[in-house]
Amino acid sequence: MVWDIMKIVILPILAGLAFHYLIHGKFKWLDKAMPLVSMAGIAFILTIITAAGRDNLLKVGALLLIATFMHNIAGYFLGYWSARILKFHERDCRTIALEVGMQNAGLASGLALAMGKLATAGLAPAIFGPVTNVTGSTLASWWHNHLPGDTPITKESTETKDAVNNLSSL
Repeated sequence: MVWDIMKIVILPILAGLAFHYLIHGKFKWLDKAMPLVSMAGIAFILTIITAAGRDNLLKVGALLLIATFMHNIAGYFLGYWSARILKFHERDCRTIALEVGMQNAGLASGLALAMGKLATAGLAPAIFGPVTNVTGSTLASWWHNHLPGDTPITKESTETKDAVNNLSSL
């Protein structure tokens, strides 16, 4: 399992760092293409997991969606309030909430594949990943428009907030 985690997490990080150090900026078309390749890869993997677990997904799909949503929201809530109880700054509380709420569904999918349980254990991360992307982006956007209480209001932060408000009114 350690080797599987290395293949799923460590080696891609090292490859990304090597790519960034050696190639980034030298080929503009490649810099633009790599995020698209990454998104296509994720979509391909989710398609394979969903197809492999189609029958199970039809049986428990709605319940699994509700469970992953509740798990995700609980992560945000517990992360935020744990940090608040420890008297962290508001900005740190928000960061911890997002970190706890948005766990690595890709790692869970890879481990399910390594265990040969893609059609069963792979379904939860296949649903959890998109759910965390939607809820995490929504929460981050909402917090972005509501400055932390312990952030000093400066002319620059007021201008930034005004600019965001102007963009959102378009």
